[in-house]
Parts: sequence; structure tokens; C-alpha cells
Amino acid sequence: MLVIFGILVMFTEAGVGLLSMNPVCRFTQSDPCYGAVGRPLYLQLPSEDGLRLKKNIIGAPTDRIFKFINHKITLNHPDYPRWQFVTDNSTMIISSAEKRNSGSYTLDTWDLAGRYRGVYHLQLVIEAVVSSVTVTDSCLSIEKRKLYCSSDGDNVHYNLTFQQTHPLADGSQTLLLDKEVHGSVTCYAQNHVSHEKKTIEIQQCPDPTPVTPTSTLKPKVTPRTQSGDIVYVVVQVLEITILLSLFGGFHIYARIQRKQTNRTAESKEEEVEEGPYTNLDQEHKKK
Repeated sequence: MLVIFGILVMFTEAGVGLLSMNPVCRFTQSDPCYGAVGRPLYLQLPSEDGLRLKKNIIGAPTDRIFKFINHKITLNHPDYPRWQFVTDNSTMIISSAEKRNSGSYTLDTWDLAGRYRGVYHLQLVIEAVVSSVTVTDSCLSIEKRKLYCSSDGDNVHYNLTFQQTHPLADGSQTLLLDKEVHGSVTCYAQNHVSHEKKTIEIQQCPDPTPVTPTSTLKPKVTPRTQSGDIVYVVVQVLEITILLSLFGGFHIYARIQRKQTNRTAESKEEEVEEGPYTNLDQEHKKK
């Protein structure tokens, strides 16, 4: 049964592009150990008669996962049902790793007489596998095009290559190319636990459709000739002359009218002054 389970795990891991079919984390290593979500993970413990494994949680009490003394398990934390300890080779097997399993772990050891042997530390990181890699190609202008690579997964690193031989971009999801470039472009996506790739064929960007400019009707302006300019000037001069003549005539007429008005007023004043004396003389003559 274990052989069949191992064969199924190997085929499944190969299908999804796992970097390691049987990842093993050792408490003697100094670098972080990486596992894939939903995949088995093996923790190799030192061969000691007494073991106590706990998870360090910042700001909270440590989780004591299990305790093993004299080849007997005396403590098994109920929150870790997928953790199974194999006493024959001191291996802790996580049947299906979860993201919540990420963290810092401490292992205390004792010998058969109960003497303390030492402490070990392990940093465990669980990542989602890379999947659903896609490459999109879009023509930005008449000169440039953009390639964009994306995928699902944690902490993914990207590489873009042309014709699967010439590297185009390392670590970048976006790449700008000339519009004339055509051929196969491959995006490689990888994290610490898995990898996947996607290849597409790109063609030359089509030439932009020429836009016919819309003509606007403008009034036709006929240039004036030299003779036309002369006529225009003469007409303007005549108009000014007529206006000045009218203004002068009106001014003269107003002066004449004022003079006649003054004379009429003076005559009336003289008649008023001489009127009584004339009547007396006429009466005297009659007598």
C-alpha cells in the first residue's frame, strides 16, 4: 500500500512541476526549508532517546506538538493531525502541508539517562505551487509591443526567453519589444517548491490603418489686386470728404441761424424802448 501511495505521489508531483518529489527538512540545516501546499513533507529529527518539538509563536505561548521519551510518544497535539512520527528513523511526516504550518520550530533533545543533549531550530516555509501561467502580447504603438507573464502561486520568479534560447528578461513580468519581432516566446515561472512554463507564438504587429483626414470647407478669399486697392482708397477718401463737407455746412448753417436770432432779439428790444415816446408825439400833433 505504501508503495502504491509513493508511486501516486511521484506522478502527481511530476505533473505539477515540483522541484523535489520527496522534500526533506533537517533540523541540523541553517537555511529555511520549503514545502508545497497540499504535498507531503518530511522532517528529519536527530536520533536521540528524548525529543520535544514545539512551534514558536510571537506574542503567544509556544505550541508543544509532541514529546517522545524512551521510544514512546507521550504527547501528540490535536491541532496537528497530519503530523505522524516514525520511531524507526526519527522522521516526522506531514502528510499534507498547510500554509499555517509555516513558522519557527524548536527541538529539544535528551539521552537515555535524561541528560540534556542540545537544542535545534528549523524555519519552515510552505508555499502554494506555481500554476496557470499565462503570457499576453499586445501592440502598444506602431513601434513597440508588450509581453506580460503572470501565474498563480507564492513568491514567483519569472524569466522570459525568445525561441527558448535567448534570454529576454530575468525577474521581470513585463517586456517591451520592437513590433517586427516574431517567433516563440516562453515564460518560465518558478518559486522554491515548483515551476511551470508557457510558450506562445507572436506575429508582427499589424500596420495601423491610415486615417483619411477630413476636409473642412473654408470660404474662398480672392486676393485683392493693386487696382482694387486704389479704388478702395479713393472710395474711402470720398466718404471722408463728404462727411467733412456735411459737417462744415452744418457748422456754417448753425452760425447763420445764431446771427439771425440775435438780430431779431435786438430789434424787439428797440421797439419796446421807443414805443411810449412815439405815441405821445402823435397825440401832441393832433392837438
